[in-house]
Amino acid sequence: MPSSLTLTKSRIEALSDGVFSIAMTLLVLKLDVPEVMHHSSNDQMLMQLLALAPGFMTYVVTFLIAGGFWFLQHLMFHYVRHADGTFIWMNLTFLMMVALLPFSAELMSHLLVHPVSQLFYFGNHIAIALLLNIQWRYAKWKGLAEATGRDARQLGIRAGSTIIMFAACLLVSLILPAWSWTPIPVTLAIVAFITRSKGSKAQAA
Repeated sequence: MPSSLTLTKSRIEALSDGVFSIAMTLLVLKLDVPEVMHHSSNDQMLMQLLALAPGFMTYVVTFLIAGGFWFLQHLMFHYVRHADGTFIWMNLTFLMMVALLPFSAELMSHLLVHPVSQLFYFGNHIAIALLLNIQWRYAKWKGLAEATGRDARQLGIRAGSTIIMFAACLLVSLILPAWSWTPIPVTLAIVAFITRSKGSKAQAA
């Protein structure tokens, strides 16, 4: 049973869900509808829509990444039984970085290959990934989470890989800005292979 100094996790989960849902909704509101005159031709309208391609691409990628972070945090709270004050402030800092995603995504969509915009965008994701991992490690260290078994270990691998993935994106952006997204699918494929391989070995044993 949690002591009198610990708190239930339900309110924390509710706040986290609310911040994620608002941040992910605000992403689409950053897409500006082009001002097309009624007498514009189809080709002119198409060109204006194509000009929004960087914004649409940033929206889709950022939405999926935010969803991935929400999923990882949801898995983490599956093991967390209660929280203390430090854990709550860690979570608030984590959510502060999540709430910053619409701004960093808009900056990225307007200056897609600019070094500063990529530094801010991927830096935002690295901060979120770091804070998620710190929360997870703190919860295990303080006994706030019952983190035992293969699934808990896989969660640690997935959460840890997000730091490596976005750090790799940041490094690639400094050399080849147009290819800065490449480490994302590569890392996801590697992590999926590792987790499946470990799962198969565990079942065979």
